[in-house]
Amino acid sequence: IDLAMRYAAWAAHMPDGRAAHRDGVLFRGPRKIDATKLVPIVPVKRGEVTAFTLAPGHARERAGFALTDHGTDLVGGLDQAHYCIWCHEQGKDSCARGLPEKKPADGAPGDVPFKKSPFNVTLAGCPLEERISEFHKLRAEGVPLGALAMICIDNPMVAATGHRICNDCMKSCIYQKQDPVDIPQSETRVLKDVLALPYGFEIYSLLTRWNPLDLRRPVPREATGKRVLVVGQGPAGFTLAHHLMNDGHTVVAVDGLKIEPLDPMLSGITLAGERVPFAPVRDFDSLIEPLGDRVLAGFGGVAEYGITVRWDKNFLKVIRLLLERRSQFALYGGVRFGGTITVDDAFAAGFDHVALAAGAGKPTVLELPNGLANGVRTASDFLMALQLTGAAKADSLAETLVRLPVVVGGGGLTAIDTATESLAYYPIQVEKFLKRYEALVAEHGREAVERSWSQEERAIAEEFLSHAYAIRSERDEAATEAREARIVPLLQSWGGATIAYRRLLVDSPSYTLNHEEVEKALEEGIWFGEGLTPLAIEVDAHGHAAGLKVSQHHNDGDGVWHEYGRTTLPARTILIAAGTQPNTVLAREDADHFGLDGKYFRLLDEDGRPVKPVRGLAKPEKPAVLTSIRDDGRATSFFGDLHPSFHGNVVKAMASAKQGYGIVTRR
Repeated sequence: IDLAMRYAAWAAHMPDGRAAHRDGVLFRGPRKIDATKLVPIVPVKRGEVTAFTLAPGHARERAGFALTDHGTDLVGGLDQAHYCIWCHEQGKDSCARGLPEKKPADGAPGDVPFKKSPFNVTLAGCPLEERISEFHKLRAEGVPLGALAMICIDNPMVAATGHRICNDCMKSCIYQKQDPVDIPQSETRVLKDVLALPYGFEIYSLLTRWNPLDLRRPVPREATGKRVLVVGQGPAGFTLAHHLMNDGHTVVAVDGLKIEPLDPMLSGITLAGERVPFAPVRDFDSLIEPLGDRVLAGFGGVAEYGITVRWDKNFLKVIRLLLERRSQFALYGGVRFGGTITVDDAFAAGFDHVALAAGAGKPTVLELPNGLANGVRTASDFLMALQLTGAAKADSLAETLVRLPVVVGGGGLTAIDTATESLAYYPIQVEKFLKRYEALVAEHGREAVERSWSQEERAIAEEFLSHAYAIRSERDEAATEAREARIVPLLQSWGGATIAYRRLLVDSPSYTLNHEEVEKALEEGIWFGEGLTPLAIEVDAHGHAAGLKVSQHHNDGDGVWHEYGRTTLPARTILIAAGTQPNTVLAREDADHFGLDGKYFRLLDEDGRPVKPVRGLAKPEKPAVLTSIRDDGRATSFFGDLHPSFHGNVVKAMASAKQGYGIVTRR
């Protein structure tokens, strides 16, 4: 015992011992948290601007659009389950219920306000109020099926949450002064371990419909004959569809994106919509496709086109199969609600309820001089073009033009994703260009290939070719030396990708809400510039973006931002990630059925009375989701990013479905 104690002390506290056990969990203690130093950054000079990158030793090369984060293994998952102190046993499971400010002195019931983080973020816990502490205890005691069943009580669509998706639970963990429990990692690991069992997918599928731990609804209810049209199959839409079917209703789901069909032997439905027997999935690996080669199926909304390959999008197929195999469910893509079908059409076709889960609306556009120049576009447009067209694939003919340097305006997670994806796409783009150029020259000759190029096209082509040759040379040299190719330094030498944010990094939504994503992005070589407010787009002789003119600000600690200069960030590609507006176009197209309350649809209670929403807090005292009620009692509701209480992230959108499906049932 004495020898073991000495060894443990050496492994946990001595530099050589900690180095020897760096990749293990046994001797790794939690770190103390400094809210202003959650990411190990160092300043770097970019012209007249000081930006930030990661401290040396943290860089990570990324190869195209393969999955960038496979998550923890079984050992890591068990480590977090044991690190949790299972505080539900003391009624203090703040990860699920929120971190209360303080209880009333008299112990009287009632609302207890939630604490705020150092960044003024409300610590309300998991929007789904998943039984986190309970599943951790089951996991630690060696009952993984029980742990997954516990998760599925509140979060049956768990394949859409977890690692690299949400962290509201971590923010509210009982550990506030040291590393919190990595709940998303643990949750996803439980799911993966069950899926890895023989017929693991079928076990998970069963638990979403038959769950003996769900005392309120252990099995789906009897068929009600009620038919619901769900508009949109993003996180809110597919979660709502699940709950409505388990409440006994028939669901028809429509989405504006084209939905690629699945093999009838897998989905149980043919292209003609006929139900056929499907084969059970014995090995979950048979469902997996490499993300770099995967055809985007259209299902999943923002989870498909708005989330990067930090998250395994094969889980979208899992979610879809959970729904599509059920006889009460039908899915149609390429349907624009309000155009292809209107609300009157839906009710005339016999639907009893219309539920809107269409996601966020148009992106916010900054009114800047030359804001429509070539090379300038919104971040959401860029991400959709990159992913939905197949441009990110090396064998695809589709392209979306990106030139370096790239500057991304904004400070949220969309800005982070946009910067990483632009940098990952650039090598693929120029290497595709070189490959096609060489093939054409070999067949037709250089003069014939270049004859029709304009002066601007020639400049871009020469730029692409020189960069592609440099990347090829580095890959060849790396192969000869049996090492990883170092592409990021090349990209940075050509201008790289910089985020320009108007305030400090620690003030940015990406840092305050999910600093892990900031760190992971900086690992890939992007830079983060502070105190930069866009003023104008500068263009070259061809009208193409050449730079972003910004005003530079600093804060003396008095809360007031002072301008101290103006400069221009070189930029051939400028991507604006300034947020989105609620998708309320229906209110403009059909004012008779859809009214507005400010920027959002009007909100009604179940008796048709106007309700003032609780904005930004996914745990209203009494949920409300209705926006119109017809004279015959049939109604329309709205969920997810459309709703002022639930907009902002995937899990809040799913929470709107969990809290609102009962209202749809009662209508």
